[in-house]
Amino acid sequence: MAKKLYLMSGHTSTGRLKDLDSRALADADNGNVLVMNVSQIGRQKTADKGEFFRTYFREIGAENVDLVERNTRDHVVREKFSRAGLVYLPGGDTKELLHTLISNDIVPHLESFQGVISGNSAGTYAMCPEYLRIGHWDDRIIPALGFVNFWAKTHYGPKFDEDLLKLSVGREIYGLEDESAIVFDDQLHFIGNIWRFSEGVKEGVN
Repeated sequence: MAKKLYLMSGHTSTGRLKDLDSRALADADNGNVLVMNVSQIGRQKTADKGEFFRTYFREIGAENVDLVERNTRDHVVREKFSRAGLVYLPGGDTKELLHTLISNDIVPHLESFQGVISGNSAGTYAMCPEYLRIGHWDDRIIPALGFVNFWAKTHYGPKFDEDLLKLSVGREIYGLEDESAIVFDDQLHFIGNIWRFSEGVKEGVN
């Protein structure tokens, strides 16, 4: 499993996550970034995001930025993982991200990867035991990858408290305001404004 996981909340398009993404990159064993570019629906959106992330990570010091996409063959995926220091799970459509990671057999590569895995928004949800899809007309609980033993709500605000307090019975959930992150390396480290929900109780963690 990865030596360190970064679970972030925010919008990369604003540039306000560059400090956090730079920290994750600095923790990697090399400057090669591998983006799981499978969280957008539609060819043009996927292509646009791929170009965005190539530029974005180079701007914060990546030596090389590569992509895994829906049509990337398994032996090529394996080669790309072998070169990566940081694997990135981007924001976008969480259900699409999870579906593609699972159906394309990318999950075993993530599970055996020993570098740094960083995720934002949808990527954060993917690493949790379940994706708590709240704030939508069809709220649902969707199985996720379970890389960590806690749950997250990204783009957190107090309007989600009622749902999170109910869901926190039997779960430890962290509400991450934008520009915040949880870093997991056998211990939890908190950056920014984060709230813990557990057994119907809410408290700040830092």
